[in-house]
Amino acid sequence: MSLFGYPADITHYQAILDNWNRVTDYNPVPKKAKVVEEQKMIKNAKGEEVQSIAEIHLEGPQEVKTQDYFMYTNALGVDVRYDARHIEIKKYLGTDNIKKVIVYA
Repeated sequence: MSLFGYPADITHYQAILDNWNRVTDYNPVPKKAKVVEEQKMIKNAKGEEVQSIAEIHLEGPQEVKTQDYFMYTNALGVDVRYDARHIEIKKYLGTDNIKKVIVYA
C-alpha cells in the first residue's frame, strides 16, 4: 500500500444507459491513472458517509458516472474491481479548466 499511489494502467468500464438510466452494457476504455489504495471515510454527493478503499486520479477532463467501474491489477498481481462511490473534479485555480478527476471507490 502506498500513500502516494502507483502509476497504473487501468480499464475504465463506462456504463451504457438506456432511456430510463438503467445500465445495459459497459464500454471498456484503457487509461493511465494513479491509484492510491487507502481506506478512509468520505461523504458522497448525498451527504452520506461511505467508506472508500481507493482513490483513482485521472488527469484532465474525464467523463465518469457513478454507474461506472474500474479494473486495476495491483502490485500483488491481483485484479481488483473498484466501483465509483464519489467523483471529485479538481480545477486549476481561478479557471474552469479541469486539472484532474478523482474517483473514490
